[in-house]
Amino acid sequence: MDVSSFYGRSEELTQIESWIIEDDCRLVTVLGMAGVGKTTLATKLATSIQDRFEYVIWRSLEYTTPGNHLLSELVSFLSNRQQSKPDINLLIHYLRTSRCLLILDNLETALNANLMGKYRSGYQIYGDLIQAIAKTKHKSCMILTSREKPTLVATFEGTGLSVRSLHLQGSQEIALHLLESKQLLGSDEQKQQLCDRYSNNPLQINMIANAIIELFDGKIGKFLELNTLLLSNISQLLKQQLHHLSELEWHIMYSIAINQEVTSVDTLAKSICPTVPQWQLLNAIERLIWRSLIEKQAKGYIQKPIVMEYVLERLKQQIL
Repeated sequence: MDVSSFYGRSEELTQIESWIIEDDCRLVTVLGMAGVGKTTLATKLATSIQDRFEYVIWRSLEYTTPGNHLLSELVSFLSNRQQSKPDINLLIHYLRTSRCLLILDNLETALNANLMGKYRSGYQIYGDLIQAIAKTKHKSCMILTSREKPTLVATFEGTGLSVRSLHLQGSQEIALHLLESKQLLGSDEQKQQLCDRYSNNPLQINMIANAIIELFDGKIGKFLELNTLLLSNISQLLKQQLHHLSELEWHIMYSIAINQEVTSVDTLAKSICPTVPQWQLLNAIERLIWRSLIEKQAKGYIQKPIVMEYVLERLKQQIL
């Protein structure tokens, strides 16, 4: 990705760079909703610290075939074409002898959408590779970007450990900059309101800004008067991320959306637990957090405004 016009995210860049350079982290995962800027951040980071590594390897799993092809490619590259056997132990050997930065982008495309944190058929090799890099001592680092947290990452991560995760949120700085670059018409208050409605998600802000230009001659106030968030492109974006939720996960999403405020575990348990064991409820809540669809706050769980509106609209359609 071209990051020549990269803007903001200095705090996040400093944090991850510190983990890798100062704390010698072996595995760093950047998590967040679609469009929040995971790939852009990872690209900028790799560009900034590439001089600290002998090799830098980037692969988007969105365009990678299943099986051992990637592993063979990595071994071949790091051995200067002397080896090509898809052997994880052999790869670890080269990660010990050379300092390598390996970035796997769009990890969620290798995950099974119906089995949280598990891999699709033929893609388990990526799970084995991640586990080996997380558990084995070496001097290299892998960066993952994903909409979902793999189970292995949750198992090995922690403060003071060599596996860390960053949950990337929207950036007000980037969102306002995007609106300024589009030259939309509106007061500072209207621009702030628009950014807040979309939780400062850069991709969503860019989509809605283009729609406001086409439909409302760039006038933010005219769009805000409609009091709606779900234009077609954004609805499709959310549908991709929520499409494979289980029935229990949908029940939780509906309950939080109907409350329209922070919802406690006790509240969810009263409406859901009579039909399912509490441990299943807690597991489902954890999975939704891993998918960045709900957020943990001091008194319970909340959804982003755009997610809440999508969930409520889906519930209305089901009722109708």
